[in-house]
Amino acid sequence: MRESYTSVKILLVLFLVAILASCSAKQPLPTEEERLEARKQVPCIVVLPVDTAVNSDASMTYKKAAVLEEGAAFMDTIFVEEFIDNNSVRVLSARQLTSLIPEDSGAQLALIKRVGSELKCTAVLVTTLSDYRQRVGGSYGADSPASAMFAMKLVSARSGEVLWTSVFKETQQSLMSNILAQNRGFTWITVEELIRQGIAEKIAECPYL
Repeated sequence: MRESYTSVKILLVLFLVAILASCSAKQPLPTEEERLEARKQVPCIVVLPVDTAVNSDASMTYKKAAVLEEGAAFMDTIFVEEFIDNNSVRVLSARQLTSLIPEDSGAQLALIKRVGSELKCTAVLVTTLSDYRQRVGGSYGADSPASAMFAMKLVSARSGEVLWTSVFKETQQSLMSNILAQNRGFTWITVEELIRQGIAEKIAECPYL
């Protein structure tokens, strides 16, 4: 009985240590003062359609390319939901971007500057999705967990300076690790849920948004 009690105590200590480690690894959120100052500097932001490495990676298989494009389209809908009530942020669909700038603008920076100039916005948010894998299995027993990775970069439309950048990279871990991961719940989540939570986290971390 005593050995069992000791084992429980050890597990509890390890559990608490892991929680503290998880909390300390989380990015600190900007203060309200920092947000106000950042938004004074950048009063208008354009969100471009989510990009992938499909066109730049010749070794990518058709299946992976299709999955990434599907993930990018899903992310576009989440950005619309996140910013629907934010008057300082304009989310462009792929069709709207093509309508605004019909011809190929070449380099990404040239595109950013043109979009900013056309829409009279201070900065442009560029998001690139590089990993989008669905879980294999159910909510309480997954053979392969959901995995996602994307990078977000806010660029000045005038100077091309990177004002803010961040990367979300996560593969859901085992049940114990999953318990320790904040906001992930106690079940195996889908890649859509992982992406949705990741976008919300990154938006909360960015003082300009």
